[in-house]
Amino acid sequence: MTTDAPKPPPAPPRSAADKAERSRLIGAIVIAVIAIWFILANTHKASITFWLVTVTSPMWLTLSGTFLAGMLVSLLLTRNRARKAPR
Repeated sequence: MTTDAPKPPPAPPRSAADKAERSRLIGAIVIAVIAIWFILANTHKASITFWLVTVTSPMWLTLSGTFLAGMLVSLLLTRNRARKAPR
């Protein structure tokens, strides 16, 4: 004897905000993967000049620092914009 279990109600359709958030997440993951691949492909040394000081470091370290600085700036700007948005 089998009993039919009740079916769960259908999931509500996704809102535009949910779709936009998912798209941003996918975009961020794709950018991170490409950046990591680019960093790993560039392993030679590079000379970088900061105004008067010249530093030689591995290129992967330079690219990683640049990527992290860009992420930090992006997070700070979006956080600031979210605070100013009317609620």
